[in-house]
Amino acid sequence: MSLLQNLRQRNAILYYLGVVNLAAALVLLPFLWLDEQPLLGINRWVKPFKFFVSIGIYAFTLAWLTGDLENQRYVRRFSWLVCLCMAVEMVIITLQAFRGQKSHYHQESLEGMILYNVMGGFIVFNTILVGTLAYRFWKNRFPQLPAAYLWGIRLGLLLFLLASLEGLYMAQQPGHTVGGPDGGAGLPLLNWSTRFGDLRVAHFVGLHGLQILPLLGAALSRGKVPFRVGWVVVTFVFLLLLTLGTYVQAIQKVPLWATY
Repeated sequence: MSLLQNLRQRNAILYYLGVVNLAAALVLLPFLWLDEQPLLGINRWVKPFKFFVSIGIYAFTLAWLTGDLENQRYVRRFSWLVCLCMAVEMVIITLQAFRGQKSHYHQESLEGMILYNVMGGFIVFNTILVGTLAYRFWKNRFPQLPAAYLWGIRLGLLLFLLASLEGLYMAQQPGHTVGGPDGGAGLPLLNWSTRFGDLRVAHFVGLHGLQILPLLGAALSRGKVPFRVGWVVVTFVFLLLLTLGTYVQAIQKVPLWATY
């Protein structure tokens, strides 16, 4: 059975959410070269493209993780609510890109401010949903899962939630750039500022612990490496310190990679 077939079998709802988002990213890909209208100094379709890819990966990750839960009623409700949250976010981001307007930190019009706050509300709700998932993985025993893999899931969800809290703080700021305006010189595609601090770096590192730690736990469980759970914990601590370090770096107005 292929990986995609396995994902669909484990959670068809979130599997198709991932497929739709990655397909949308492919549709937008040509516009990164064909459409020259800038938004905050970069192509206006870069943000929706990145978010479609990110949500596709996120949906596939949750599809895999929820496949180990026995309560299918909870899984269905969780999955459909995640779909709702992600749909609202991507409709608003794509709509605002089409208009040539900011989706995040929008202060120029009442409509844009309302859309930004609606999107933020659904993202908070999505974080709460992931919190319920984390609770189930921490509370329940999963004797069928290797210990290193299970702890990778638990710690990955914990790091994801911590990064989500940093995202909530970031959303309350006038912008994600610290020490300068949003936009301007940035790393390719990611567009993290190369002149000022950027709160998105810590957010990115922490969120993707949700993929890194379970994958590490699964890989270690296949071999004969000693102290498998210990290596997962050490990697969690490393990612946690990296998340905190890049956050502190950002609030001190220092870029991840400086170019002047």
